[in-house]
Amino acid sequence: MIKDAVLKDLTVHADERGKLFEILRSDEEIFSKFGQTYVTVCNPGWVKGWHYHRKQTDNFCTIRGRSRVVLYDLREGFSTKGELNEFVMDAEKPQLLRIPKGVVHGFECVGDQPCWIMNVPTEPYNGKEPDEFRYPLDSPEIPYEPWKKRKGY
Repeated sequence: MIKDAVLKDLTVHADERGKLFEILRSDEEIFSKFGQTYVTVCNPGWVKGWHYHRKQTDNFCTIRGRSRVVLYDLREGFSTKGELNEFVMDAEKPQLLRIPKGVVHGFECVGDQPCWIMNVPTEPYNGKEPDEFRYPLDSPEIPYEPWKKRKGY
């Protein structure tokens, strides 16, 4: 596992009325800081790919459908530099994935219905100076072949 990345299974409370699960609490070890909350939707056949943040840590939870989230560690000086992690996250078995700042990541929809990912990053979005640095899907620096010829960015 990439250093400082965490995958946490979430506890689902279900009864005849439906389900409830907590995603992130301020009193647990995985929490560091609140920046904002948003939902991103990815359509089947597309990749929302390769980028990293210098300031923010992301906290992903797939809340509808299924997603494949891929992390690649390009951070200098880390023992996990060059390591790649792949996670299939399903709204029916909710998990929280912490993606450390500096770790390149992207995701795609798995299946024929859009996937919805809720993110609770540690920093609010700054439109004037976005903390987002991109690589193309076919970047030679990232050894993840399944996305090399896919559509997305």
